[in-house]
Amino acid sequence: MVALAIAAGAVLAIAEATDADKVGRAFESFHPTWIALAGAGQLLSTAAYVIAYRSVARAGDARTPPMAYVARLVVAGFGPFLIGGGFDLDRRAARARRGDGDRNVLVVLAMALLEWVILAPLACGAAIALLVEGAHIEASLLWPWAVAVPVGFALALWASGPRGSWVSRRRIARTPWAHGLLEGLRLLRRLISRPLHHPGALVGTTGYWAADIAAFFGALRVFGLEPGLGSVIIAYATGYIGSRRSLPLGGAGVTEVLLAYSLYWVGQPLAPALAAVVVYRGLNFVLTLAPGLVAYRGLHRRVQGGT
Repeated sequence: MVALAIAAGAVLAIAEATDADKVGRAFESFHPTWIALAGAGQLLSTAAYVIAYRSVARAGDARTPPMAYVARLVVAGFGPFLIGGGFDLDRRAARARRGDGDRNVLVVLAMALLEWVILAPLACGAAIALLVEGAHIEASLLWPWAVAVPVGFALALWASGPRGSWVSRRRIARTPWAHGLLEGLRLLRRLISRPLHHPGALVGTTGYWAADIAAFFGALRVFGLEPGLGSVIIAYATGYIGSRRSLPLGGAGVTEVLLAYSLYWVGQPLAPALAAVVVYRGLNFVLTLAPGLVAYRGLHRRVQGGT
């Protein structure tokens, strides 16, 4: 209820600033057949995430978690009722499963990093293509994707490789969060350098983003919006500061605002863009709420208090 209230409040605030009548008129150009793509994409994205998560867990732990357990964990994490987000549930479940949480928390960090290993280069490529073709999109939105992503990847690869070993000896690297991040980067580096050993990690994460972007595009088409592929990718990537599974309460509030204005920044009219976000995020809530609650109920005894 809190998540729904926050999301609704964000939507109403944008509608008021935009002109609620314009948002209402956007529903006059309603094409319901595209809702099927939006819903199917979100269901497929969850299935792909299960595959990716289990593969990353296998890389970080000699014991492979059962598929049913991973599925419950992933579905519960997508539910819009976790204050700490799905990754907080993962952390507690990892500690409960083995008792020694440090190693298993690396799986959580590696999964978070792997999400951006796939999405960030995709957004970077889209930004470069849009800059080259001279698209009517603010350069201030495109240049950070075009420049910061390669620089960030280079630094991450250096810090996680042999030449960056001195970083581990620095005082700041011995703090829990920095040490965990470096170890997560090293686990991620192993996954990327040996993709055939754990193919589900890259394939599943790619499938997750592709399916969810398709769902986002389907919601746009519901209201007749048809931005190019590059614009869709930039708007989607800019609108998500993390996957909806990693954000508190499923990203309620912040995601609605960022997605709506990201679409506006890539040249889409704000009123139908907001309406499309309402459909997309509404499906997020509808399709994950009941299954997520059921899955979480089954996991609750294991993860409560990390025991």
